[in-house]
Amino acid sequence: MLANFGERNSTARIVSLIAGGALCGLALLFGLLVAGGHLVLYRTGAESLDKFRAAEFLAVPLTIAGVLGLLYLWPPIQRALARVIPIRAGSPVIYLTIVLGLLLIAQQAGAQVQPGTPLTLADLLAQDIPLLLLSFVGVGIFVRRSPREATERLGLLPPRQKRWWGVALVGIFAFLAVAYGIERVADTLSPSSQQQVTNATNVLFSHFNNPVGVVLLGLMPAVVEETLFRGALVPRLGVLVTAVLFAALHTQYAVTFATLEVFVLGIGLGLLRVRSGSTLPCMVTHAGYNIAVGLLGFLAK
Repeated sequence: MLANFGERNSTARIVSLIAGGALCGLALLFGLLVAGGHLVLYRTGAESLDKFRAAEFLAVPLTIAGVLGLLYLWPPIQRALARVIPIRAGSPVIYLTIVLGLLLIAQQAGAQVQPGTPLTLADLLAQDIPLLLLSFVGVGIFVRRSPREATERLGLLPPRQKRWWGVALVGIFAFLAVAYGIERVADTLSPSSQQQVTNATNVLFSHFNNPVGVVLLGLMPAVVEETLFRGALVPRLGVLVTAVLFAALHTQYAVTFATLEVFVLGIGLGLLRVRSGSTLPCMVTHAGYNIAVGLLGFLAK
């Protein structure tokens, strides 16, 4: 909200940039301390190689994210990046978006596949509602845009032509085919990692292992994630960068072939958003894909 005020107010802009820079500085400091501390422990024999590597996988990406976030404050860097992706150089909203995106990618890069605990409906709501609110706040609702303007900016309006609804339906089957192909490759090249992902996913979504749960789990993330990623981010960060962030959000997969599936889905949905001029067909494809995957898994059992 403060960053949106910063688009028109110099004081709010400066405070927003300082906040983003401080966040990057903390990430850099934390990363260096963790990396250095575990290096000392490993060199003195107080820590095993596996623990040292796990710590470095967490610390190094975080350090890099902090450095990149601070570098972005330099105007020439902003202008250079603006020539590659459709961002506004000097925008505090864009800066905070980039900072949070870098930290999200750093978290994904250092993540490990863990079984975790089953997701509940309360967990799902606690995760999705803030993301949905972030989408509207990010585009400046009540600050830079009226509710109607914010809705239009997020692409929550019919597509340019009705044929895009048909494309959205075809996209469901296309992505199912692509996902099937990637999973077969994963089974061949990295069977143990693929099995870990399968086990973690089964545990995570075990409370939704019924038809109603599958539909709910398919619809809610589709609406929320499409509003945020394809609605809010694609027009500013472009299809490719948004797809990377979309994949990074799904940290339960760590960096595996499952992440590649999410990335490919993100690319396709981003292109659908750009070509159709609407986020709604993206929601249809995303929800249909989620529900189809869930029902196929349910029926297989």
